[in-house]
Amino acid sequence: MIQPITVNDQQIYTDFDQLGARAEVAFQEVRTTAYLAQRLDELGVSYQRFPQMTGLIATLNPGQPVTIGLRTDIDALKQVYQGKTQVLHSCGHNAHMAIVLAVVTYFAAHPDDLPGTLKVIFQPAEETVTGAEKVIQSGLLGPLDVLYGLHVCPDSEVGDHQAEAILPDIATRTYWVTITGKTAHAGRPWLGANVIDAFSTLNERFKQIQLATDSPYSVTTTMFQAGESSNIVPDKGTFAVDLRARTNDLMDQLQDQAFQAIRAVSTGDIQVTLDGNDLSPAAIPDDQAIATMGQAITAVLGADGLVAPVPTQGGDDFHFYAYDGLAKRSTMLGLGCGLTPGLHVPGMTFDPDYTGLSLGSKSGN
Repeated sequence: MIQPITVNDQQIYTDFDQLGARAEVAFQEVRTTAYLAQRLDELGVSYQRFPQMTGLIATLNPGQPVTIGLRTDIDALKQVYQGKTQVLHSCGHNAHMAIVLAVVTYFAAHPDDLPGTLKVIFQPAEETVTGAEKVIQSGLLGPLDVLYGLHVCPDSEVGDHQAEAILPDIATRTYWVTITGKTAHAGRPWLGANVIDAFSTLNERFKQIQLATDSPYSVTTTMFQAGESSNIVPDKGTFAVDLRARTNDLMDQLQDQAFQAIRAVSTGDIQVTLDGNDLSPAAIPDDQAIATMGQAITAVLGADGLVAPVPTQGGDDFHFYAYDGLAKRSTMLGLGCGLTPGLHVPGMTFDPDYTGLSLGSKSGN
């Protein structure tokens, strides 16, 4: 039977504040990593730093036949707030870290309560959806029987004192693209190949993509830049495209059609080249992991605290661990905490008293 664990509330608040004061962007979480290492040293928990990037992996109760993973993201966002550029934890990652540190603190003091080896991943660069793959490529983690994660949720999705046993993130892709053409005088445009015209054609093709599904999906151009002078046909432009789909299969179909559109425009003096292709897979539901998470939620918040998963248009690279086969099973807790007005909004607030849901279990994984 699932049994809630007792944690030090004051230490959670201290960690939350200290990590908030150290907010750093992807792969630059140096002070954050140092603080996490300091806290693990205080707890006597062994850990490994990644050799060529920020973040670390802590290990408790090593050598057991079952390996349980617990992951938290550690990066923040650079944003303009109150008239100046700042780095802020407007996605709540400092709350995630504080909660996970509380879980580590408990099991460091009560190792007999652990049903296996616990690997705690303090992962960099979630906001750029590149950190999880870097962790996997490091080779430090190894296979996991089950992996748990967590994320605070907007009040519009999950109410306070409630939680969902799986955060049903969608699949997202970002294309970073260069389009090249042929320059010419603006008075003789027929002598050139205007990348703006080509981009306009491609953007319209993106809008015409249709998939045979009732599930939501989208292809959205989010950045475009071309030209330096008002009287010259530009021969180079760059743009970014955001793709979103409910499932990984739908994302594959969406990408196929996006590539077809790119190939159709790449003719003559116009060439479109892909500079980057960043993927964040959709959640891969696992009944056993979801059931265990649901039991934990009910044990702490009661039957009314467990709510059905709420569709979201957000993504998270947490799902790479299952997508790449490193985690046999996984699920992510969606935690309601009175969060308003929304994630990634500078100045967003939530009630930290609602984030005390821990993932302790004395009955297995």
